[in-house]
Amino acid sequence: MPLGLGLGCQIHVPKNAQALFNIALKTIIGNGMSTNFWADRWLQGKTVAELVSNLFQLIPKRTVKRRTIAQALNNSSWVADIKGALSVQVLTQYLLIWDLVDGMTLQHEVADQHRWKLTNSGS
Repeated sequence: MPLGLGLGCQIHVPKNAQALFNIALKTIIGNGMSTNFWADRWLQGKTVAELVSNLFQLIPKRTVKRRTIAQALNNSSWVADIKGALSVQVLTQYLLIWDLVDGMTLQHEVADQHRWKLTNSGS
């Protein structure tokens, strides 16, 4: 899996290394500015793609890479990210995400925390 480093640079990350990283990282949402709404594991310890794979397929890749939680929750703008036909499955998944994020309050003075679960310090 390629890992973006900005400025068009990417490195290839082996799937088993990515799997370990996914298991070992815990995200605690504060202001939502450093956590990706669509791609990071922040919603019940999972990515949106893991929770609602059919809905996720309707999100443009560029949006997946850039949308922070702060941006997505502002006026529920994540809804406008959905492009394409809304099947019954997609609508059901949409309602699931809506229920999970509706009423979520960000802490504007607190940065998001990304902690390593495999150490006591979180580092």
